[in-house]
Amino acid sequence: MPTLHSAMPALTGSLSYTRFFVQGEVPEDFRQRFMRAIRLRTIKPLTADDDALERFGWWAISDPKPELDYADVFFNTYLNLGFRTDRWVLSGALVRAKLREAETLYRVKKGRERLSRQEKTELKELVVRKLRKLTMPAMRTVDLSWSLEEGIVRFFSQSPKAIMNMSELFKKTFHLELLAESPYTLAARLGLDEAQEKAWEGLSPTLFLSGEA
Repeated sequence: MPTLHSAMPALTGSLSYTRFFVQGEVPEDFRQRFMRAIRLRTIKPLTADDDALERFGWWAISDPKPELDYADVFFNTYLNLGFRTDRWVLSGALVRAKLREAETLYRVKKGRERLSRQEKTELKELVVRKLRKLTMPAMRTVDLSWSLEEGIVRFFSQSPKAIMNMSELFKKTFHLELLAESPYTLAARLGLDEAQEKAWEGLSPTLFLSGEA
């Protein structure tokens, strides 16, 4: 089984997360429609023969397993999922060492002193695939909790790459946009009147510096 790193889980106490507002209307038959879409985008584990270096997709948040049921996803008024990323991570030094061995054996077999660029590329692909078969891809999961009543998604990571990939998958799955929380988006959701909006726009950040003045 791939090496598992669970990042900032929603169900085990950590409160560090990135918050998003969901843009768009949730359909009335959202349970059936969302489950079909989620199952289509459940992660397919990487294999040694895959060309992809990285892959991401959904899986269960509470009891990770390949098949997702309604009970794995819906908790009262919340939709909870695990966002999983599989990635091949091989030591560069090991790849180079094994590639030198493979090139030496190939030159001896062919009775040649040098190899073409194409031959080197093909040998490297073979070496990488052999090394992958001796190990497992690194696997990282991040919990996502969507309050359907509030229209708010909490994603338990602050990694820009994880946020970008999750937002892309969320849009493809639910056909809804995620808008990251910011002072501006928060003000818009509060429904400020014209005078309040002007006052808000005129605000500037205050820096608090430690140390002697």
